[in-house]
Amino acid sequence: MPRKPSTKIIRSAPPVNVFCPGKRPLEAAQGSINLMIEEWEALRLVDYAGLEQTEAAQSMGISRQSVQMQLASARKKLARAVVEGLPLQIQGETKQTLKRDRILMKRKSKMKIAVTEQHAHVFPHFGRTPEFYVVTAEDGKIVEEGIIAAPAEGHGALVGFLVDQGVNSLICGGIGAGAVNSLRAAGIQIYAGASGSVKEQVLSLLSGQLPQQGDANCDHHDGHEHHHQHEHEHGSGCGHHHD
Repeated sequence: MPRKPSTKIIRSAPPVNVFCPGKRPLEAAQGSINLMIEEWEALRLVDYAGLEQTEAAQSMGISRQSVQMQLASARKKLARAVVEGLPLQIQGETKQTLKRDRILMKRKSKMKIAVTEQHAHVFPHFGRTPEFYVVTAEDGKIVEEGIIAAPAEGHGALVGFLVDQGVNSLICGGIGAGAVNSLRAAGIQIYAGASGSVKEQVLSLLSGQLPQQGDANCDHHDGHEHHHQHEHEHGSGCGHHHD
């Protein structure tokens, strides 16, 4: 039997779905290029957001080899569209490609969300984050936001700090099993494997587009660089370490 295609995590939606050269209507064009939503997501994460392929794979919940294949296909299609002057259409709906077992955030009347942050972007390692972007939201809208310095490195100190701040949801990049267990015990929902603008990630969470992640990612060890090329079942893992 043929292998059933794996579902992918798509963390954002294209702002437009059709690109047409010049003022030619799509109907008048001779042929068009169809870019699949998963190819668009791989392109967004690697070429636009600047993630390593390993990090993109963790974000999408697929293998690094699958990301390479999606990227190669997407780049070839973009090249054809530009060189041949063909219309380009992005196909596939985000809701159809999200993991089936994702748990969408049930919008509460009031939420307090913390995001690991540095330079307005999601910091990749929970235990080493220098600060948090903290947001209070009511009825799905941001009513208060600010940056709070992290008290110290280490999962234990950070979990206690978040509890003291009244945080009930955490958005982060990589996070270890110990921190996941501690955060769960404290009643804090975890949205791991995130990257890019902290505010964009919060807005995605509030609009129900950010899938909840809670299973343990890879632990981080100082001085040890590890590359993960296997597929994480729940789409989250530690980021790529750089010396």
